[in-house]
Amino acid sequence: MALANLDLVYGDSLSRAEKETLARETFRHFSLIILDFFWFSWSTEKRLRQWVTFDASFDHYFKNSPVIAVTAHLGNWEILGLASALHGEPPVSIAAVLDDPFIDFFVLRLRRRTGQQIVEQEGAIRALMRVLKNGGRTAILMDQNTRPADGGIFVDMFGLPVPTSKTAESLASRTGAAVVFVYCVADAEGRYTAYAEPPLRPDSLADGELTQALSRILEKTIQKYPSQWLWLYKKWKFIPDGAPAEKYPF
Repeated sequence: MALANLDLVYGDSLSRAEKETLARETFRHFSLIILDFFWFSWSTEKRLRQWVTFDASFDHYFKNSPVIAVTAHLGNWEILGLASALHGEPPVSIAAVLDDPFIDFFVLRLRRRTGQQIVEQEGAIRALMRVLKNGGRTAILMDQNTRPADGGIFVDMFGLPVPTSKTAESLASRTGAAVVFVYCVADAEGRYTAYAEPPLRPDSLADGELTQALSRILEKTIQKYPSQWLWLYKKWKFIPDGAPAEKYPF
């Protein structure tokens, strides 16, 4: 699955061996993310302050209010939520209920440890609207497949249309909140640095353009940190009417 995605994005610009190396690095990275999630569950505040740094660009998040933080399965999104909340700016995030009740309880407890608030998917949009109208902060993952029937739209990602959530754009249009793409990546020593892109606003954009702009930012960030994105996910899975099916890997 990872190699099929890498073929789509990189084509002949990388050799088969280079793609296999990148795929292995991706699996290694996500194994370390899981281990770090447990490691940060002890002495959480002390370890976050020691191992997570905020780049100056993150002021785009800290100094805008209300704000919609948009991120992806890139770097360590869990640590990003914990660390930003610790700095006095806790976001309200949407989370699905996990199948295993014990793991679900453990994960929720850690996510809330530094002040981050979690709402379930059912009724989440109303909850996020209330937060933003009160000048608060929300956080959304944008790189999961969200079909039009579920509130998504098809936008271009690495040359092919993919179904992407329009939640951030819709919330921004209704509340006037800034939309800021954020991410937190690890270096070779295991230290994390959080970054933010300049804010986007839907004021002068046509319908769907803000969501497409976020997809372009995600593309650029993936190209910068290719081993830290979730290549093992069928992002190019749904084919819109009229699109050339033979170009899709799944």
